[in-house]
Amino acid sequence: MRFVARSLSLAVVVVLALAGCAATEADTDSSGIPLSTPAVDATSIASVDLGDAPDPLGLVNLWRVSGADGEGVDTWLRVDALYFELWRDCGIVSGAWRTNGHMFEASTSAASAECSATMDVAWLRSASSFRTTVDGWELTDAVGEVVATLTIDGAPGPIDSAAVFYTEPPVITDATREAVRQPVPLADGLVPAAGDDLIGLWVPVGDDGSGGPNVFFSQGGTWKNSADCGGGSGTWATDGQGAFLSSAPVSHSLVACPTASVTYAVEEAKSVALDGNTLRLIDGDGTELMQLERANA
Repeated sequence: MRFVARSLSLAVVVVLALAGCAATEADTDSSGIPLSTPAVDATSIASVDLGDAPDPLGLVNLWRVSGADGEGVDTWLRVDALYFELWRDCGIVSGAWRTNGHMFEASTSAASAECSATMDVAWLRSASSFRTTVDGWELTDAVGEVVATLTIDGAPGPIDSAAVFYTEPPVITDATREAVRQPVPLADGLVPAAGDDLIGLWVPVGDDGSGGPNVFFSQGGTWKNSADCGGGSGTWATDGQGAFLSSAPVSHSLVACPTASVTYAVEEAKSVALDGNTLRLIDGDGTELMQLERANA
């Protein structure tokens, strides 16, 4: 599978029982895209043989983290349906994660006050895939190098700023299974879009691109809806075979404006396909969310 560089859904609101959490916005470049997102060249990701795709439901648990750059011995990663809590000596860093087959994307969105200065978790945002081990999992980067090993070993102690259940493994429910359910394959006749195919500025079919709804997919693996109404930004990934992921550092509110639908389509898309010069964004059930064309094409 070839990997190249999903976000909080507009219909999902993350509620964390964390007191004193400080959500901070990442530094941005001149276009407003967060600099803390992975600087991954969408054409340079190596083809890594990971075998059969593991069941991502197996990632849902409370794991001790080892081998991760900059982390101490007592670091745990609690992975729940779509959201995670990273326990460190300073407290908790939290965010969202998404998967699509072997692909993996995670972005941080909040931290307890003591951890706010180190909310950007470089090893976690560099993880783009995962694979099973004898006693847990390995998170790997775009070239197949291990960035962290996850095993079941102990648990963090309670802290005043978090509900006690965050120190325990999450309960797997039907909603959990639905959250990590893998998308249906692309329909016959659709041409999978690869990373290079997406790079550039796109607008809804029929729009002239003059300041209206749009999305820009960058070579560095970030996306941005730069229109004033709604907006949105984050990271993106595709495996070159039609699978697609996007991840955003914060959730976006569904507002009554045209750009909200563009952001929603990018966030909800699980597959991308080309139909001539048209880019089709498709959800996990195979339903088309939106058709885009290159601006000023």
